[in-house]
Amino acid sequence: MIVDGTGLYTLRETAKYARMHPQTVARWFKGDDYCKRVFLLEDSKVIKFLDFVQVLAVRNVRIQYPRVSLQKIRDAIHNASEQYDITYPFARKHTTFIFDENIWIKLEDKALRQVSGKGHGQVGMTPVIERFCADISFDVDTGFADAFTPFRRDELKIVMNPKFRFGEPILEGCGCTPFALADAAKTEGSQEEAARMYGVTVEQVNFCIDYLDSLELAA
Repeated sequence: MIVDGTGLYTLRETAKYARMHPQTVARWFKGDDYCKRVFLLEDSKVIKFLDFVQVLAVRNVRIQYPRVSLQKIRDAIHNASEQYDITYPFARKHTTFIFDENIWIKLEDKALRQVSGKGHGQVGMTPVIERFCADISFDVDTGFADAFTPFRRDELKIVMNPKFRFGEPILEGCGCTPFALADAAKTEGSQEEAARMYGVTVEQVNFCIDYLDSLELAA
């Protein structure tokens, strides 16, 4: 599904594409007895592309900076919205940073302000702050994330863009989904036949199969 170019995903699809456990993603959006929700889920059944990008960002933060707690991440999202009217802070270019185990945002006036921890609201005086988004492209006008490249090899890329095929992963350059190419190889009995059917190369078919295998390995 797609609404105004904002790709939509189920919780299970979000977990699969983000290479995360479904229970973790569900907990971040719905909360449970052990953890308050991190993100506000506007619709109980679907997740928007910008929410998906925020999941990727938080996943990377938790891996690279394990001492940055979910509470700080939750507070950062809330404070960015309530104090500075910045929505989706983890899905913006050059906006959200990690410094000294706390989360900072860069405002339109270029000031850096802390949005998590006891010192939230203070102005930062140093640029030594790391970005944690990777493989994300951003709209030049809005500054929001507009595409994600989860898998690449040389010139081959799998891209998720909410404006195409509802944000489903596609093979860049041909518009085929990796699921379609892999299924064709299985149905027709060979990668060569799948390549012939879809007008792509055997290398592209194998690349798509490898991408799907990477999703299964991460599940």
